[in-house]
Amino acid sequence: MTYDRDPKYLHPYIAERLQSILDGINTKLPANHTARLISAHRTPADQFEIFKKGRIFKNGTWTKTGQTFTDKDGFIRSSRHNYLPCTAFDTGIFNGTVYLPDSPLYKLVKEGIKSGMDWGGNWTSLVDRPHLEIPTAEFFKQNIEKDCGLIWQKYLVKAGTYSKSLDGIFGAESLKSLEEATGQKERNLAAWDQLIGQFGILKDWRL
Repeated sequence: MTYDRDPKYLHPYIAERLQSILDGINTKLPANHTARLISAHRTPADQFEIFKKGRIFKNGTWTKTGQTFTDKDGFIRSSRHNYLPCTAFDTGIFNGTVYLPDSPLYKLVKEGIKSGMDWGGNWTSLVDRPHLEIPTAEFFKQNIEKDCGLIWQKYLVKAGTYSKSLDGIFGAESLKSLEEATGQKERNLAAWDQLIGQFGILKDWRL
């Protein structure tokens, strides 16, 4: 994967806050330690590989056999990482160049709350301290699907192929406009690369 930790796949809400979030964590860390973006967008297939860890498929269902890392399989249940742009990211703590996958220092990721993020360390089940995500209230019409659809529509307006309602409903007109602009028939990494390569990270992503 070349996209999994690339900030260009982050939702603009996160992209405009990312550096200040990392800076806030870094100011709290011991000397020679840094916080970095380690996981942004994941495809459903990527998500499924993480879901399978600590599970086996037995008698028609996935059964836990050890430590699991997510309850989202990417296909039936989507992770916040699976959206494009992705609406969550994971932070990694490093001691010099050495990645620390498990450390009490991850409690400092809660600094992201000060930048308007929700922190996985506050969850009551499957606590995920490296994880930060956009609060639902911040999405267009408080709906993740419509919010992401709106962002794509705004890119297509910039591309000059979409002139319909900015409603976040990515239907036939939006798909037609997407193909005209990118040659792609679905919202995928190739289409995103073209649009963000041409227009950069949206500054006017809110209505």
